[in-house]
Amino acid sequence: MLTERLAAAVSGLPATGSETELAAAIARVAAEALGCGAAGVRRAGRPGWLARCPEGADVRGEVCVPLAGGLELAVDGCGDAAAVRLLGAVGGRLLEAAAERARLAQKAERAARRAREALEQYRSQTRRLAELRGELDDAEQRHLVLTERNRIAQDLHDRAAQTSFLLALKLDWLMGDLEPGDPLRGELERLKQLAAEAAAQTREAIYALRASELAEGGLQGGLRRLLAAAEGDGFTTRLTVAGTPRALPAGVEDALFKVAQEALNNARKHSRGSAIIVALRFEPSVVTLVVQDNGVGIKNSTDIEKQGRFGVRGMRERVARLGGQLELVGGDEGGLLVRASVPLKGVVTHVHSRPDRRRP
Repeated sequence: MLTERLAAAVSGLPATGSETELAAAIARVAAEALGCGAAGVRRAGRPGWLARCPEGADVRGEVCVPLAGGLELAVDGCGDAAAVRLLGAVGGRLLEAAAERARLAQKAERAARRAREALEQYRSQTRRLAELRGELDDAEQRHLVLTERNRIAQDLHDRAAQTSFLLALKLDWLMGDLEPGDPLRGELERLKQLAAEAAAQTREAIYALRASELAEGGLQGGLRRLLAAAEGDGFTTRLTVAGTPRALPAGVEDALFKVAQEALNNARKHSRGSAIIVALRFEPSVVTLVVQDNGVGIKNSTDIEKQGRFGVRGMRERVARLGGQLELVGGDEGGLLVRASVPLKGVVTHVHSRPDRRRP
């Protein structure tokens, strides 16, 4: 009889389920299969029940059997304590198995979540990599185009523009040797006008080919955009222009813009200051750019000339190619001052005729 009741008790327990479900099944089997008057499962030493059978029964716990995970089976009115202990052992195994399954399920869910996150990160990085490749291709293409445009613009300035200027100058000289009523004077005037138109068209072509940073607003517009970027980093900025602003050769504007760009980048990254001033001064034979910050400045003037330091070599080479000079010194009130001066050789402001050599 005991064997049959034990078999019935064990067969009545579910193979899977949560802790609460298994606790209810164990209490039910103890009450129904083993004939206990009341049974319940609770946490040892704590008030309250996980499950009772019959529901709401007042279980006193005449026999208490430990299960697993700190649970115990308490029964009343059961004459076969051995069967209750066996049921407790089997139920304890089932509860341990359920706890292990829950732990493994949580671990599997965490692993699955990490796998999903890793997959999403991989997809995101793959998309970003594709975007960066596209941006790099676009940047390389823009660089090639801008380099070629600048080369053509410089070539136009060095050859076509200078040729037009010299032609107009020689025509002035020739007209200076003619009598006022000479019939050739009118033809020379027309040739001079054609030379002026050719120079103007050449200048338009040069400015149309300039780098995109200077395409809108020229050098001053490019400087304002650089200062706006510095303001985005929290700097207070100011641009001052002295003298009479005028159109500069494309090579001069490009070199001064690149010097300002490098100096501003260095100030934003290394100065630890709060303000940047850019000054542009136009004089008849020279244009000067000054970039000054109020940061920590330089302790040793020789350090700043080291290779790779602040891009000084690149700035100096750009200015030197135009016959200019670059200075990097400490400011009167601290910080670093970068000054680039470029001579305006060949810049057309106005044309002077050769003195009239006609005899009176």
